[in-house]
Amino acid sequence: MIKFETFYIQCPRCKSWMEGHLLVASMVNQSILYSDGKILNDGYLTENQKMIVCPACNHWSWIDKTEEPYIKKSKPDANYYTWNSWRFYGIHFESNKGRLALVDHYKHFIEKAEHNLDQEIYFRRLLWWAYNDLIRNKYQINIERYTSKEMSFRVWYRNRKKLLQGLELFKQHHEDYLDNLSILIHLLEDRYTPDDEEYESTNLDIIEMYRQLGEFDKAQELLNQTSRRTYFISRIEEKVKEKDDMVFLVTG
Repeated sequence: MIKFETFYIQCPRCKSWMEGHLLVASMVNQSILYSDGKILNDGYLTENQKMIVCPACNHWSWIDKTEEPYIKKSKPDANYYTWNSWRFYGIHFESNKGRLALVDHYKHFIEKAEHNLDQEIYFRRLLWWAYNDLIRNKYQINIERYTSKEMSFRVWYRNRKKLLQGLELFKQHHEDYLDNLSILIHLLEDRYTPDDEEYESTNLDIIEMYRQLGEFDKAQELLNQTSRRTYFISRIEEKVKEKDDMVFLVTG
């Protein structure tokens, strides 16, 4: 059973209301973790959307905290836009076309919006994930997904066709993908100190970025400096030794 906590956001320019949802962690049945750090809970992204584009007036708002005056938990008296009509900018990214549209949105925010360092890191991380969405589930191409009776042949074949198209699109946009990763590494390497709570997880992100850049020697060098040994880290090290530079499913 999936359960959400509902809140409402008011556009600071046109005063239109939008419905928002927060996933209640205690009601989650299944979590999926990918090597780029993206987590899906029952198919829903755990990362809160901080950039809001009003569907009424197209105004951009940066929402870092769910606080008054533009956010409240009680339902407004006025009409409001439903969650699906504005989240991820109205894009349904189950298709490759939708996934590329989301890539374009993040690139547009980076190029046109005025933002600070943490906001740029936020957008570039989501851009990294959006590019990886084109190939994120490439393991499902394998015929064993059908022979194991996980899905019918028709569903498997249709899904395989979409995944192969996604792989081709990923190759076409690979140069931009690598440029974004290089910039993101540069932004993160000097962002945190050992005293910061984010320091350790950020170092792991950087190792994974170097792996996905194809800089396996650098990734291994950083792995050798890491004292922790978790399943997640061991899986990344396996991929480094195999010289595999693509995102992969860790657990789920």
